[in-house]
Amino acid sequence: MPVDDKTEALLQALIDVVWTSHKLRAVGGRTGAVNAAGGGTWGILHTLVCDGPKTVPQIARMRPVARQHIQTMANELAVEGLVEFIDNPAHKRSKLVAITRAGKTRYTAIKSQLLELAGEIAKDLSAEDIAVTGRVLARVMDDLDRRIDAGDP
Repeated sequence: MPVDDKTEALLQALIDVVWTSHKLRAVGGRTGAVNAAGGGTWGILHTLVCDGPKTVPQIARMRPVARQHIQTMANELAVEGLVEFIDNPAHKRSKLVAITRAGKTRYTAIKSQLLELAGEIAKDLSAEDIAVTGRVLARVMDDLDRRIDAGDP
């Protein structure tokens, strides 16, 4: 496939997304959204709030990251009382990770801080620019998901 200006621009946008993610993680460390080891506290809690209890392998596939990484994060969150491991009616040995009341409280507090940050950043952006960015990122993520599912590069 020939490389054109549009292709170069998309690659640069994707690089910018990666750098934005790094910067969000740095800010997240200050808000409690990211733990000291770099784990995504808020991300796991967000998944559980939005999708309900999940097994560690299910959460790992959603990211996609190593199951061991999610297990370590879930264990840390359980020690903090933010999640608990509950019986899984679909599998005897694979417990479900469920958010606790304390986890919901922490999730709400972090979300409030993230919304404040987003509001501060958004004031200098147009609603249309934000909407277009969201649509483009959704399409890129959908394409990448298809490639991951198909085992394509």
